[in-house]
Amino acid sequence: MSPAERHEEHGNACPLAAIDRRLDDVHRHWHAAEQSYFEPQAFRVAIQTAIQTLRTVTFILQSNKGLIPDFDAWYAPWQEKLKADALMRWMVGARNKIEKQGDLETYSFVRAEIVASYLNNGPVLEVPAKLFEGPRVILKGIPKKSALGEHFFKSGTLRIQRRWVENTLPDFELLDAVAIAYGKIAEVVHDAHRAIGRDPPITTDLETGEQYGSGRGGRLPCMIGHGDARTTNISLSDGQRFELTHLSVPYDAEEGKKSAAKYGLQPDEVWDAGGDQEAVLNSLFRTARKMTENDGNHVTMVALLRGNKPVRLAQVEFADQGSKYLVMRDIANDVAKLAADGAILIGEGWRAVADPNKPFMRAEDAPDRIEMLHAVLVRREGDPIELFADFRRQGDQVKLGDTQTVKGGQHYMFAPIYEVWGRALPHDWKH
Repeated sequence: MSPAERHEEHGNACPLAAIDRRLDDVHRHWHAAEQSYFEPQAFRVAIQTAIQTLRTVTFILQSNKGLIPDFDAWYAPWQEKLKADALMRWMVGARNKIEKQGDLETYSFVRAEIVASYLNNGPVLEVPAKLFEGPRVILKGIPKKSALGEHFFKSGTLRIQRRWVENTLPDFELLDAVAIAYGKIAEVVHDAHRAIGRDPPITTDLETGEQYGSGRGGRLPCMIGHGDARTTNISLSDGQRFELTHLSVPYDAEEGKKSAAKYGLQPDEVWDAGGDQEAVLNSLFRTARKMTENDGNHVTMVALLRGNKPVRLAQVEFADQGSKYLVMRDIANDVAKLAADGAILIGEGWRAVADPNKPFMRAEDAPDRIEMLHAVLVRREGDPIELFADFRRQGDQVKLGDTQTVKGGQHYMFAPIYEVWGRALPHDWKH
């Protein structure tokens, strides 16, 4: 259900409904472009229509200025913010070009990228869509006998993605550029609703019932992470294609009671709903300890939080180090879609003292590695918190050592999430 439709439901017509509807029109045109991504003419029409329609949202807002008290004082800061944004200036120029000069100069590219890090610092090559020799050029340029080359071919993934790019906006995929611009205008519209004493529009996911208000930079969840649908992942270690999966775990009250009884827990002990995110982390880790000592193992779970409430629980699998790089990017997309401000990853792991002579060696490959139950909380605001307890195996039985707490530190694998939050990473984060 769109924001405008929800506002008009049950006779609850919004004074700014005309603006809401026009913003909804942009959303529809955007999806028309997404659906015709591999049909050049249909994509051209849809994406240019979305750009033209987006520009009219602020025109309609200004034509309804009488609805907003002291409109000029309210709108001036927004106007300056949009003018200072390079992407939004491009959108204005693109709309003028479409209407006065003709079509945008768009080109379809194949983007070939090696992902062998939690950061976006691998080699990238973009070539016209018909030239598929591009990935070979990247691979030939990597010296296999170097430490970096060995790491790439052991843990790297070659990602090949179809992309539309406009020649005056080379750093953006065009569909993503329009989605980001939509979000910036949506933030203005949301604030206009607050200025007249109304709540911003709410969007409801008809499949899950999840409601989305502001957040995510104004974008709707469906406008984030859309590039994965047109991406092929190839493992460099064996040359095989693979897809990413993670299983969402909906809350089931009855199953929760059964599990609590099995492990000797009280249901309200599993998730501390009365405390902050650190309290949630502590309660989940206490639960994980009991489950691990009872079962002898623990699956890897991720909990995305908004405040101290869960917005997604999912079981994730890291088939190898290469897939871990991509799964963390996938989780970061979910953080953006759900406007999560905290994330907890909990499961089994390894710890070891870093060897400066082997910068790409993982703890699991170290000769002195120690098995552990491990949980990390990262937050939009505040330092990360890590909990761990070492395994002590006795035949088929597992006992855990005391829980250790580490605050702060550098948790490289969460770099994609920090990027979503716009948080600066330490300058020496590399892996």
